[in-house]
Amino acid sequence: MPKKVRIHKNQIYVGNQKVSVLSGEVHYWRLNPNYWREVLKRVREMGLEMISTYIPWDFHEYQRGKLDFTGKTDPCRNLKAFLELTRKEGFWVIIRPGPYIYSEWPNEGAPAYAYKYHRLHPKFLEYASVYMQKVTKVLLPYLATRKGGHIVLFQADNEIDAWPDVFGQQYGLNGKPGLFQEFIRDLYQNDLNHLNECWGTDYQSFRETGAFIATMLQSEPGYPLKGDKELQRNIDYFKFKYYYAKRYAKWMVDSYRKLGVDVPIYLNLYPFFYAHDWIEMQSVCDVVGVDMYPLAELSEDQYEQRKIIDKVRYLKTVSTLPFVAEFASGVWHQRHYETGVLTPNHYRLLVLSSILGGICGWNWYMLVNRDNWYMSPINEWGRVRGELFQVFKEMVTIFNKMHPPTLQKLNHIAVTFNPIQHAARTLTHNSPILVSLYDSDVDYELYDPRTPLCDKEILFYSGNQWIDTVSHKNLRKYIEQGGTLVAFRNYPRKDDKFNPCSIIGFEDPDRTLFEFKKPFTFQIDAGRPKLTAVSSIFSFDKVKGKKITADFGSYGRHTIGYIKNIGKGKIMHLGIEPSREIVLEIIRYFNIPVASYSPTRDIKTALFKRNQTHYLVIVNNGDEDKSANIRIPALDKYRGKMIFRNLDTDEREKFSFPNPHPFTVEIPRKNGKVFELKKA
Repeated sequence: MPKKVRIHKNQIYVGNQKVSVLSGEVHYWRLNPNYWREVLKRVREMGLEMISTYIPWDFHEYQRGKLDFTGKTDPCRNLKAFLELTRKEGFWVIIRPGPYIYSEWPNEGAPAYAYKYHRLHPKFLEYASVYMQKVTKVLLPYLATRKGGHIVLFQADNEIDAWPDVFGQQYGLNGKPGLFQEFIRDLYQNDLNHLNECWGTDYQSFRETGAFIATMLQSEPGYPLKGDKELQRNIDYFKFKYYYAKRYAKWMVDSYRKLGVDVPIYLNLYPFFYAHDWIEMQSVCDVVGVDMYPLAELSEDQYEQRKIIDKVRYLKTVSTLPFVAEFASGVWHQRHYETGVLTPNHYRLLVLSSILGGICGWNWYMLVNRDNWYMSPINEWGRVRGELFQVFKEMVTIFNKMHPPTLQKLNHIAVTFNPIQHAARTLTHNSPILVSLYDSDVDYELYDPRTPLCDKEILFYSGNQWIDTVSHKNLRKYIEQGGTLVAFRNYPRKDDKFNPCSIIGFEDPDRTLFEFKKPFTFQIDAGRPKLTAVSSIFSFDKVKGKKITADFGSYGRHTIGYIKNIGKGKIMHLGIEPSREIVLEIIRYFNIPVASYSPTRDIKTALFKRNQTHYLVIVNNGDEDKSANIRIPALDKYRGKMIFRNLDTDEREKFSFPNPHPFTVEIPRKNGKVFELKKA
C-alpha cells in the first residue's frame, strides 16, 4: 500500500515514520562515481541519514533535446545509479531538479537556449516543461510515496529571483513596456488617476510607467526619497518582485504536482527580503526554508549573530517546517577572500545560534567538496577534514539528543516584523528594540502582523509608521483579546497607501519637543525605578488613559507617554526612542516572565521544554572565553534538585531549586553548550 508523505509538527512523516530534516549536500555529477560509495560512508559516519542534491539540466542535456540520466554519454550523468545507491545505503533524499540550480554552473544550470528568456516568458516555460517532464519521469519511482522510495522533499526551482539586472528589459524596466507595466495596471485596478495620485506622476498611459528604486547595494547611500509618493513607487517595485516570484513558484509547484510529484514540495528563500515575501511563498508550496551564508565567526558586524537568529525567529512564524535549506559549509570560489577561514568554532557558533533561535533542521551546503567549492568537512574522495568533520558530527549528535522539532521554546515576548519595510530600506535591521533585547539576552519571537493572532503576552512594535490595513486589524484584535502592545516614536498610524489609519487606537501627539540634549528622567509609575532618556519627545498633553510624565525643569512637566486599556488588553505608547534600560523596565512593569538570561556580555541563552525535560542553549559570541553567569527564572517554581547534563560530554551536575544565585558556566569564545535539565 503506498505511503503518504506529509509535514506535521516540524517533521516529515513517511507513513507513520518521523523523519527529521538533517541533511548534507552531495553533488553526484561533480564527483567521480567510483567515490560515491566512499563519500556516502563518511556522510553516514557523521550521523546523517539524509542527503540532498541538485540535478543540472544543462549537464544532463548533452545535446539539445537529448537528455542522459543513465550515464551512457558520461558516467557522471548516471542519476539513476546514484539514486539506487542512496536507496541501497539507506539514505533519505532531498531532490532539487531545477530547472535552475545556480551552484556556480554556467547560466545557473539552464541551457543557453532557455537562459535567454526570463522565468515567466512563454518560451522559457515551454522549454522548462519539456525538461521537467523528462526528469520527473526518472524521479517518480524513487519518491517515498512509492514502494521502496526514499525521496522525501522535492524542490521547485532554486532561489526564485526575477533578476532585473539580467532580464529587466524583458519586463519593461527599460525600453518597451512589459510585465512590470501589466502588474502596475492590475495593482491599481486600471485606475490611472489613482496611480498618478499615489506616485506624484502625470502618466497618460500605464504603458509609460517606470520602476523606481532608491537603492539596492549595501555600499550605496541611495537616492533620497522625497516623501510618501517616491516611497510608494519604491515599494511598488518590490511588490512587483514579490508578485513575480510567487507567480512563477506557483507555476512550478502546480506543474510538478500535475507530473505526479506527491511528496512535499519546498522553496528555498534568500536570507533577506528584496526578492521574496516569505509568507506568500509559503502559501503556494508545502514548506519554505532559508539559505544562510554568514561571514567567518559571524563577523560582518557586531549584530550578525542577532540578524541570523532573527531570520530563524521569523521563519518559525512562516514555515510549516522551519529549516535552513542551505546552511553554509565550506565556501565557493572567490568568496573565501570575503568570508575568511571558516573555523570549527564558526560552525558550532552558527549551528547553536540557529538552534537557539528555534530552527528545526538544516541542509549543509556543501557537505562534500566539488569544483568551485572548498573547505567542506568531506572531500571529493571521501576523506575527512578532521578538525571540521568532528565538529559536524558533534552538532548532529546534539541535534539528535535535543530533537528540536519536538521542543517548545519558552518565551512570552514578541516583536513585530514587516519584510517589505526592510526590502525598501525604510527600516534598519538594527532597530533599537531588537538591539536592546539582544544586548540584554532577553529571548523573543518575531511576528508578522499580517498573520493571525500573536500568542505572546507582550508585543513590541518595531517598524515604520505605515503598515497594511490587515496588520492594523490584527494588532487591534491582539490587544482586544488580552495582549499588550508597546510602541515608541515610530508607531503604526498610516496604511500602506500612507493614508491616516487609527484602527489600533494609538493617540497622536500634540507636539514634538526636540531640543533636549541633556538626559532627562521619568517613571512609568510611582514607586518604579527612574529611567533616563536622551531623545526628541512626542508630547501627549490631551491623551486619554494613564499618563506617563517627565519634569523638564523650566520647560515644565510634559506627558511623554500613556497606557490605555482596549478590550482585555493594553497599549503602552512612549513618545521617545527605546533603550535597553527602558525596554527591560517595561518587561518588568508588566510582569512578563523571562525564561532564562545571562548578565554576562556576549552570552545568549534560550530555554526549551519537552514534557518534564528542559534544554538550555548557551552561546558565547564574544572574542574571549567567558565564565558566564546564567539565571533560569522559569525553573524557580521547582522544588528540589535538578541534574544538568552537558550534551557534548555527558557530564552531570546537580543544582538545587529554587536557586537565588546565578549558575556559572565556562563557555569558550565563539562557541556554545547545550544542557539537558531533568529532575533528580
